[in-house]
Amino acid sequence: MRDIFIFSAILCIIFATLRRPQVGVLAWLWLSIMNPHREAYGWIYSMPLLDIIAGATLLGAFFNFKHTNRALFHPIAVIILMFYLWTCLSTAMSIDKELSFVKWLDYTKTMLFVALMLLMLNRRHWIIAAIWVFIFAIGFTGIKGGIFTILTGGGVRIWGAPDTAWGDNNGVSIAMLMVIPLIFATKDLFDQKKYRLGVYGSAFISFVCILGTQSRGGLVGIAGTSLAYFVRTKHKLVIGALIVVTMIGVFTFMPDSWRDRMQTIQTYEQDSSASSRILQWKYAVQLAAEHPIVGNGFNARYYQPYYQKYMAGIDVNRAVHSNYFQTLEEQGYVGLFMYFLLMLVAIVSANRVSKQARRRQDLKWAASLLYYSQFSIVGYAFNGLTLNLAYLDLYYYILAFIVLLISHVKAELAKPPSEPTNQTPIGP
Repeated sequence: MRDIFIFSAILCIIFATLRRPQVGVLAWLWLSIMNPHREAYGWIYSMPLLDIIAGATLLGAFFNFKHTNRALFHPIAVIILMFYLWTCLSTAMSIDKELSFVKWLDYTKTMLFVALMLLMLNRRHWIIAAIWVFIFAIGFTGIKGGIFTILTGGGVRIWGAPDTAWGDNNGVSIAMLMVIPLIFATKDLFDQKKYRLGVYGSAFISFVCILGTQSRGGLVGIAGTSLAYFVRTKHKLVIGALIVVTMIGVFTFMPDSWRDRMQTIQTYEQDSSASSRILQWKYAVQLAAEHPIVGNGFNARYYQPYYQKYMAGIDVNRAVHSNYFQTLEEQGYVGLFMYFLLMLVAIVSANRVSKQARRRQDLKWAASLLYYSQFSIVGYAFNGLTLNLAYLDLYYYILAFIVLLISHVKAELAKPPSEPTNQTPIGP
């Protein structure tokens, strides 16, 4: 039954996409994140639905290119393009093109989709629709996982959809850290208290889901995001008290198995997993020394001659478990610089334009989304200290949202004061 329902929905989306390619972009966003066919158990499980939607979207974009809603120029988009071109260079010069090509192709698909977002969605309703799709696609796991964590007392780890980029417990934690600030920001899209309470409840349950993953990286992300928010807020006394109460509640509610696992963050020498990560980080630096400028290309650590040279007899060839060491070994020091620059420019730009938009009541929703999107990046950055998800599509989708929101705000602010603006919030 699930198979038939999902396939019927895909057929309807395809027909709509040929006329409105923006529909295809939203569907692509939904499928690439949520992978609903992975929740089914029949013939649709292995169907290339994303490729089908992508093809329909590209076809629709070709026939309707004159009606695209392109975002305004912004340095964030330029740095994204530069970083992608750098990965193309590192792939072309990689030590093992077979190892590098498959991952480069996946990253290329992400960049193609980001480009389509920037070309198609530069309208208020399309931006809001895309953000809601993003929230729903991740929030489905967050709500389900959070409720399950509460019902089981946090004794069972939460996992995402199988065979996806964020399907394991660590991936779920980083996805929740990125979506919770956006969920919270949507409060300014509603004017009724009951809908805002629904937003707060969804954010809280998604937070519980992070705890349910039992991911130590998730705890690092929570700590980093909380610290960043405490530094930025004007209500430090209230937020500080809330953080302390939350910490007490978490350590009271979660089981001993969770507390024991979290405490190993402080004891690297007693934890084999953490000790192994230090060895892998050292290996990443050694790999970077081989080609410090261009890098070694995607998946370079699995190149057997390098493994035999640096790691044989020391540790098995496993993931690096750090976005930054992953970028360093694969894209070199120049690539790592661009990776950091992209984060910095995105946060600074979102913060600056958020302050500008806050002066206009009709742009309050955009100001809120821009403000809280900074904490999505902060959560990703801190959790990325212990995960190798440097090319995670969710992160680049948030960057695209920031560019679209900035473009919309600048266009609205550039309008003459006498021109009417839409001040109607979403919701009855």
